[in-house]
Amino acid sequence: MNTRLKRLFLIPALTLFLVAGTANAQTSNMPSAGLTPESALYFFDRLGENLQEFFTFNKEAKAKLQIEFANERIAEIKILIETKGPETKGIEKAKVLLVGNIARAAEIVQEVKSSGEEVSALAKELDDEFDRQEQLLVQTFQEAQKELKEDRLAAVQKLIEEAQKLGDAEQVAGLKAQAEELVLSITALKSVRSDIKESFRSEKRKIEDELDDEDLEEDRQDELTDDEDEESEDAELEDELEDIETEDDEDNESIRENAKQDAEATQRELEKSLENSNLTEAEREALKQAGEKAREEAKQKAEGKNEDNE
Repeated sequence: MNTRLKRLFLIPALTLFLVAGTANAQTSNMPSAGLTPESALYFFDRLGENLQEFFTFNKEAKAKLQIEFANERIAEIKILIETKGPETKGIEKAKVLLVGNIARAAEIVQEVKSSGEEVSALAKELDDEFDRQEQLLVQTFQEAQKELKEDRLAAVQKLIEEAQKLGDAEQVAGLKAQAEELVLSITALKSVRSDIKESFRSEKRKIEDELDDEDLEEDRQDELTDDEDEESEDAELEDELEDIETEDDEDNESIRENAKQDAEATQRELEKSLENSNLTEAEREALKQAGEKAREEAKQKAEGKNEDNE
């Protein structure tokens, strides 16, 4: 297959991976999202939830209903990540609603408490469910990050290697730019996840305040373990991304070094030719200076091209 045909196969292959996105990521225990906050008809979903809560008269049942609504928000966030990316505005709206569901559950717990009823058992049940949802939320983001790195980023890296074999510098530069965008998206997912998790826990603390001492201590230990596991996965992923960036730096350094060696070899050949010629000293000097100027321009051009790639 000639160079042109190979190049034609590279672009469709890349497009296929980028369009596929993270749609194959699977998160267990995830309900169907239905409409998302970016849909023009999303208000029907919200209206339905408000009516469902309005016609639920038992306080405990009303509080537990917020668990169901929160599950919907997490499913919506998952779909938005897969189809729109971590910076879509719909995620922020889903986050506000998710945190609102937890805040509403905490508010209902206080209403039950103010009526003189014991709420520690209700608080424990709600907290356990919200703990599970927090883990599901973190898992959703981590799976999206892994999908980007292991499938899409890995595919782009393979295409870069193929383009390098073909000697297509323009194709390599374009693919590397896309690889950098994917790395930024992976990093952005972590930032969005941390922001949602912080707000989620802030509201959940109001429910945890009603736990008895033993349950509260157990809950804190579980959170500590979850945080340590999360940080471990984050550190492993960051190390892998740093390795990718280091490889790019090494490639760029190789380009600069090769350009420098080529320019110096050209200058040596020129000087050797001048020594064996019958030119006057002035003519030799003029050609020598022209050669040095050409060498410097070649180096600057190579370095400039490398900066574009970066």
